[in-house]
Amino acid sequence: MVQSSPNLPEDLKPFEAKLTGPSAKLVKLTRSLCDLISRETALLRDRETKAAQSLHGEKSKLIAEYKNTMNQLQVNEHLLGAKDSGERKYIKFITDQLREIIRDHARLVLRLKSVAEGLIKSVGEEVAKQNRPIVAYGNNAAYQVSRAAKPMSLSLNQVI
Repeated sequence: MVQSSPNLPEDLKPFEAKLTGPSAKLVKLTRSLCDLISRETALLRDRETKAAQSLHGEKSKLIAEYKNTMNQLQVNEHLLGAKDSGERKYIKFITDQLREIIRDHARLVLRLKSVAEGLIKSVGEEVAKQNRPIVAYGNNAAYQVSRAAKPMSLSLNQVI
């Protein structure tokens, strides 16, 4: 039997125990992904990127297993019961929770990405401003040959 969801509607609770085989596995994987992505989101909010990055291996494994289970259920759709069955409604409810968690996670990642890119752009502009060649007049009112500009590049190579 799978662990009960705290905000599961009362009309879906009886179907929680009825799930077996691939559908029970799908619910278990969905809950595991919900938990893992929620933990990763919390770590990113706390700016603990190293700890969040350590969850990537487990997340990749769960996603691959989730995808395989979904493919198996798509091929053997009869395992889920009738189209309007309570089991399907229960799985849809759990899947909707996962979608909501993923949406919140994506917002946070995009926000962090924007901040990092903005920071890099600001630093790059400041460095370019400081390294700008000085334009001045030299002998005979001609522009003075400026010194060679130093090459500059700035990048961030970190996966979030």
